[in-house]
Amino acid sequence: MVVNVNKVVIELLYKNGCPACIDIIEMVKSILTELNEYSENIDFITLDLFEDNHRVVELGMYKCPSIAINGTVHFIGTKPTKEELKNLITCELSKLSDINAENRQ
Repeated sequence: MVVNVNKVVIELLYKNGCPACIDIIEMVKSILTELNEYSENIDFITLDLFEDNHRVVELGMYKCPSIAINGTVHFIGTKPTKEELKNLITCELSKLSDINAENRQ
């Protein structure tokens, strides 16, 4: 997968029926609602542990839930707080702003 410099790509490894995975999916959706003004700059992708095996192996995420942002794994087998996750996303959004500002010069 090629990282799109115009997007923040959040990839969540989940397993059907996993309560922590369901909680994180809802948490990400809540964060995306709060960051609605940036919705065109954020992609949220769920990776099924069994169906998306190639990408899971590529990222090295072997425990559910796991979260990668722009191809960098931040959480493996653990559930971050909403604040931790939102801070990571906003940090990546600010990098986008910096890149786009540099490209306009």
